[in-house]
Amino acid sequence: MAGDVTDRQSLEKVFEQTNAKRVIFAASGKTYFSAKDVDEQGVGNTAIAAKKLGVERVVLVSSALVTPKNRFHPIRLILNNIRWGLMDSKYRGENLLRESSVSYTIVRPGGLTNDPPGQRSLVVGQGDNAAGQVARSDVARVCVAALTDSDANNVTLELSSKKGSVAPADELQSIFKGLAPDNAT
Repeated sequence: MAGDVTDRQSLEKVFEQTNAKRVIFAASGKTYFSAKDVDEQGVGNTAIAAKKLGVERVVLVSSALVTPKNRFHPIRLILNNIRWGLMDSKYRGENLLRESSVSYTIVRPGGLTNDPPGQRSLVVGQGDNAAGQVARSDVARVCVAALTDSDANNVTLELSSKKGSVAPADELQSIFKGLAPDNAT
């Protein structure tokens, strides 16, 4: 089924017809001026539709360095200018999700690579202090794990990987252990 994050009714239709209980939001605007519509309001639309239709958890793929405390970080400056206000819109979208009262997990990956999954140990942090690289496939694995892990409830985390370290086979079983929920930080 097709849905459009800029059209809340289309999301409601998709969630209702598929009886969605968990949602991963990984959309991002593609044009210069699309960040506000997709990365901000699209997240808000998803949160409203999820709440209305009883979705149990929304997992949002955002970005490392998104918080305003990093406003002068060179990578954040570049990303905010490649697409008008991208990082600002992502941060506001995160806040719309947090304020929605829907259970959520916000994953903030560092620079994305196309490496196969599980090639490097994952590094998880909080506080938007880390920016490394991580495979898209590992971001996907973490997002899927976040859908049902109770330790991932209302948590925001940064995700990168360690060079030269191989991921243990059971890495995802405890990836969210010890992370503080947003209301506790």
